[in-house]
Amino acid sequence: MSYKFVVITDEYISYLRKTEPNVMSNKVESRIYHRKYLGIIERLGGFNYFIPLSSPKPKDYSQNGKPKNDSLITVYIKDNKRLYGTLRFNNMIPVPDSEIETYDLNAEGDLKYKLIVYNELYFVRQNKEKIERTAKNLYEAKKNQQNEPKGKLPLLEMTLNFNSLEKLCSAFKC
Repeated sequence: MSYKFVVITDEYISYLRKTEPNVMSNKVESRIYHRKYLGIIERLGGFNYFIPLSSPKPKDYSQNGKPKNDSLITVYIKDNKRLYGTLRFNNMIPVPDSEIETYDLNAEGDLKYKLIVYNELYFVRQNKEKIERTAKNLYEAKKNQQNEPKGKLPLLEMTLNFNSLEKLCSAFKC
């Protein structure tokens, strides 16, 4: 199966944020284009996990101005010329099938933005194994975090609570 970009409904994001405020916002009031919460789906622990994309931020570059290297929580979507965005594994969330909508790249009206999204999709498809491995490694590390001394793995402290989110996902009624 090839990756495709999807969006998550505003209702589901609002539902999660009531209990887990660190879930990334759908930015309903300040949405640019008609993009919502764009990302990909990876199957983990019996759940569809949504891995969100994020636009490049100043923190994504090292002091020499080059994109940082991938980590346990972030994969940088880049080519030889530029950083297009990031996959934020620490912000991935479980999502019921009913709240996942396919993103129609062909319907994107802004040509410049459409080209960026196309390049992101190309990168994601070319790096499928890396993405699967990163998602699985972070998921397992976070689920087993209670066995580690606090502060031993600081990147896990910046990761959403998958156990809590899975309970919310299972309890969600559309």
